[in-house]
Amino acid sequence: MKKHLLKILMLCMATTLATSCSDEEELNISNIDFTPDSWTPGALDNWLIQNFVVPYNIEVKYRFDRHELALDRVLAPVREDKVIPVMETIKYTWIDPYETEAGSTFIKRLSPKQFVLVGSASYNNNGTITLGTAEGGRKIVLFVINNFAKTEKGEVRQMLHTIHHEFAHILHQTIMYPQPYRNISTGYTASWNDYSLQEALSKGFITQYARSSPDEDFVEMISIMLIEGRAGFDAIVNSAPAEAQPLFRQKEQIVVQYFKDAWNIDFYSLQTRTQTAIATL
Repeated sequence: MKKHLLKILMLCMATTLATSCSDEEELNISNIDFTPDSWTPGALDNWLIQNFVVPYNIEVKYRFDRHELALDRVLAPVREDKVIPVMETIKYTWIDPYETEAGSTFIKRLSPKQFVLVGSASYNNNGTITLGTAEGGRKIVLFVINNFAKTEKGEVRQMLHTIHHEFAHILHQTIMYPQPYRNISTGYTASWNDYSLQEALSKGFITQYARSSPDEDFVEMISIMLIEGRAGFDAIVNSAPAEAQPLFRQKEQIVVQYFKDAWNIDFYSLQTRTQTAIATL
């Protein structure tokens, strides 16, 4: 009996809902304007347009947009007062040295077409922190921007480490590096973060993350060689065990030759220009 009454009650409710819906007036959408609100660029937007969009066709997104970022991370927007100092640094210490060495066509053709700036770090489940990502060679996301200061050379190098790393991926995905590079070191592992830097150096890896794969090894070498300069790189190599040092020199030779053969770039000259830019920032 209770089941029978319940069915009657549910039927009445469904009938009521259907009647209520049918009693509503039909929605007239002909007069609704779906075009986005007009947007007037501000002073910051105009600066980015003049310095990045016009000369390089590079978009810089600093307004927080969840569609550009992983949905499973807790992230903070970038502070607007950090945008120009960050992008001035990128222009002076990354674009300008490459453009001087390789020409404007090189940087226009190969540079990522979008930078997305995020205020905070992106924390991973394995205890590591993602400082930057690249997608298809077209977009670079930079994290921890709210901590940036031009006067802090360590922070400048940290940001450039990310940019040089990701740009080197674009380079080798366009023209692949020589395959013998992959056989110089052994010990690549997905659990690279479980090992110390000294353990990585002992196997001929310039950073712990370089152990994750040959591609990452290659771009980490490029990035560290550029942000540390020749003297800084030599110091790192000399801190490694004697038996590992020849491995670094083999990798160095391949990197230098790759830049010459693939891109007609004098790597040591690029390295010097990058160091001068960092020092005079």
